[in-house]
Amino acid sequence: MPDMGNILYIIIAFCGSLLLPAMTFAQQSELRFDEEKWYFGDIKEDGGNVEHSFTFTNTTSKPVVILDVTSGCGCTTPKYSRKPVMPGEKGEVVVSFDPMNRPGRFSKGVAVQTSASSSAFNLIVEGNVLPRVKSTEELYPFDMGQGVRFSSNFHAFTYIGRGEKVSEKIGWINTSDKDLSLQLIGKEQSGLLRIDAPKVLKAGNCGDIVLEYAVPATSDRYGSLSDVMSVIVGGKEARPLLSCHAIAIDKFDRETEDIERPIAELSKNFIKFGDVKQGKTVEDATIELSNDGNSELIIRAVEWQNRSLNCSLKAGDTIAAGRKISLKITFDSSECDFGVWVDRVRIITNDPMRPMQTVRVTAIVTN
Repeated sequence: MPDMGNILYIIIAFCGSLLLPAMTFAQQSELRFDEEKWYFGDIKEDGGNVEHSFTFTNTTSKPVVILDVTSGCGCTTPKYSRKPVMPGEKGEVVVSFDPMNRPGRFSKGVAVQTSASSSAFNLIVEGNVLPRVKSTEELYPFDMGQGVRFSSNFHAFTYIGRGEKVSEKIGWINTSDKDLSLQLIGKEQSGLLRIDAPKVLKAGNCGDIVLEYAVPATSDRYGSLSDVMSVIVGGKEARPLLSCHAIAIDKFDRETEDIERPIAELSKNFIKFGDVKQGKTVEDATIELSNDGNSELIIRAVEWQNRSLNCSLKAGDTIAAGRKISLKITFDSSECDFGVWVDRVRIITNDPMRPMQTVRVTAIVTN
């Protein structure tokens, strides 16, 4: 009877002889970096680029060439040589990081692809960028004239539910040596915007203009809220206008909306009419709006900007749970200029997860 101990020893030895070349190949197919991560520590935002050289040793038995080094951010730049690195010799990959306009902690990586391996080596640089002192022009980029500057001239508030208030501050600074009056005159008004702004901007001072939208709980307003104001500084009208935008929707109960709610779904969000001769009217009825939820879908508002467009869907239309309807989009090119024409149909519903959906409509008006 054969000795089972000897048989087991032979099997192990045979398997080991098969594994050894594979293990040796795996070891030889890798480079050995002195470190794969480097921490720069605290660096100044305006202190210029910092760089670190990642040194590696060719541990294979063949020359190795760096084929490519890629980074996922334009702030991180690699430098390397395509000259072959002979067995046992060293090479380097230099990684440079630009901290300008990137305050705070960072972690950036580069992928090193070589002829020694099918997989890339990942190198990482980390650190913390200490923010620089920004100039007045950077903090307040909008020149309103006579030494007065604003931090912004527009804000989009997105959704506002019934009975809710949202506010935003726009900073101002008066860099002149005299007090200047401030007036905001409405050019387009929603009637739901409150503005808290000083009447006089003191010389050398800075402060805020507060814009607040409030939709009453009993309001029947749905859809876009838009306000545009002329800015009068020291009796002179500034070139930039001040504007803000919001979308009025239902106020939703987030605790129960997943139990019973409508789900609005458009079959597509794009209509391309292509070439349309000026004066011609075209229609598209291929879009379906379905209610995939378990309660009634109510159309709160349907909006578009150009009167050349029309949509068959109207505010107050309803879609029962599990049902769908077709939308007819009509485009009349009679009053359109030649060339590319673009508009959007915005549909506001009582779907708590996606209160607004849009259909982009394009055409090329020809002679």
